[in-house]
Amino acid sequence: MILLIGGAGQGKLAYALEKTGLGASDVARDPAAARSKPIFAGLEDWVRAHPGEGLGDLLEVNPEVVILCDEVGCGVVPVDPSERAWREEVGRLCCALARRAERVERVFCGLSMVLKGEGTWK
Repeated sequence: MILLIGGAGQGKLAYALEKTGLGASDVARDPAAARSKPIFAGLEDWVRAHPGEGLGDLLEVNPEVVILCDEVGCGVVPVDPSERAWREEVGRLCCALARRAERVERVFCGLSMVLKGEGTWK
């Protein structure tokens, strides 16, 4: 599994599509669809809509999946408790995914910084 993180609008999806040679039809927006697609984009949105559900067996069924997640833990801490809980859940899930990932990259302004992993993409 590859994990790509970065702020909203920083080019994560374009970067993933370029690196994999895939197209928009290869992108899932939820873990169920990501079982059979190579890219899962919008992890943070899915967590907001499905708090506490986790990813199930996605990584066992599709161990080569590329997961994209916006960084949501930076900036001003929200006043709303549910927003804070969402940020916490996304952050903890990303930490767990990063531990399991072969490769972790942060994309900023369309440029990638490798945080974990060596060599080129498979």
